[in-house]
Amino acid sequence: MTSTRGSAPTGGHRLALIGAGWISGYHLAALERLGRTRLVAVASGSLASAARTAAAHGGAAYPTSELERLLDEHRPDIALVSVPPFAAVAILERLVERGIPFLTEKPLSATDADGPARVAAWIAARGLVAAVGYHLRGLEALAEVRSSLAANPAHLVSARWLGSTPPPAWWRRESTGGGQVIEQATHFYDLARLLAGEATVLAAAATQEIPFVDGVDLVDATAALLRFKSGALGSFANSRRLASSMVEFELACAGRLITILKLEPLQTTWTVTVDDGGPVRTLAPGRDPYEVQAEAFLDAVEVGDPGRVLSSYADALLTDRLTRAVVAATGRHG
Repeated sequence: MTSTRGSAPTGGHRLALIGAGWISGYHLAALERLGRTRLVAVASGSLASAARTAAAHGGAAYPTSELERLLDEHRPDIALVSVPPFAAVAILERLVERGIPFLTEKPLSATDADGPARVAAWIAARGLVAAVGYHLRGLEALAEVRSSLAANPAHLVSARWLGSTPPPAWWRRESTGGGQVIEQATHFYDLARLLAGEATVLAAAATQEIPFVDGVDLVDATAALLRFKSGALGSFANSRRLASSMVEFELACAGRLITILKLEPLQTTWTVTVDDGGPVRTLAPGRDPYEVQAEAFLDAVEVGDPGRVLSSYADALLTDRLTRAVVAATGRHG
């Protein structure tokens, strides 16, 4: 069985949104700009949240507990999933069972390392179009970065994701969010895989000043040392205890430093610079990476080619395993 739906239906693909948290707004805005989908239903753990999103963007509202009824009554062509990590596996299994192509937010789960592997196997068996929201892959400047690295590969990858603790209660517990490495810094581990290749964890450590305070049981900071198959080294650090933020990814090459920097406050605002020793060049940022990501997903659905997405579920599973290996190397559950 394949997931091919053919070309876009008249009026656009019938879209179900599952999970109506803040990140879903970026996805919906991108999809609305593309004009190739029609939101028919919204499900959320909070019916009030689902109703607010449905009122703003269209569609009927359901609690997530009634997902089966939503799918039966509205028969969506595609789904956008942005639920907390602990809930993702069970929802994706239901979509795969029905053969509904989906774009899901990262990470693949919170602490369940086996569930994503099970979902990936089922996706592969069905030939389903399934994309994961590593939106940094949608930065159009990466085309020039990848071309540069092909001729002059990086010998060091250095990444820092330093910021404050996000407010959602699920993010603040390892059992529901997975922790900062798995839920947030995963973007940079994925980008490193994309630009420098596969890697193994040489060492990692975490620090936690107070084990549990204000509903938070996460470590304060994590540092990891990786070695890529190319021989390059990777230095990764993250902290959730800052008042401000510094989110920066660097590739050190012979005579060249490439920097990818997040600009506050928008999730979609990044800058890419190249320093060859002369004037620093800033690469054109291109379109909103969420829009590029959504476009690739819809193209994949319409031609029935799972390989057209920016990050397949199978590829995201490799990033998931890498981040869990980092956490395991710190002595915690990975």
